[in-house]
Amino acid sequence: MWSVFLIRLYLFSKGERGCKYPSVTERLYCRSINKNELNELSGCLEEIRIEFAQIITESVDLTSFGLDEESTGLPLDGRTLADVFARFFDVILEAIECSNVFYNEFNEYIPLRVGFTDAPDYIFDINRPDDLYESVASDELPFWLR
Repeated sequence: MWSVFLIRLYLFSKGERGCKYPSVTERLYCRSINKNELNELSGCLEEIRIEFAQIITESVDLTSFGLDEESTGLPLDGRTLADVFARFFDVILEAIECSNVFYNEFNEYIPLRVGFTDAPDYIFDINRPDDLYESVASDELPFWLR
């Protein structure tokens, strides 16, 4: 799901990853979001949702981005790309809200990151120091894809 979503953003950026929505395509995808970037991330996601709402799903060949229609969990019957990626938007916005609540309740911020919680190496991911996440170059795979 992430790959197809990011490819669409890549196309919005005219082939230059990170130039239009760096908090999504660079920070969240490759590294992590710190506390002062949460509002920016929310705003970017809302802008992306608005742009995706203007793109009719039938006008895009999602398989050309590597999407396997047989095994995807995406609702490909959605009218617009905003419908197809609605769960993605909801999950990330909910994670942002949870991060804010946790910070307000416990005065501690845990960086927001993408990952697989069911992967065998998840324990290593959550214990990996922040500076290692920040050292991932734009042309490298993020830890969650390695």
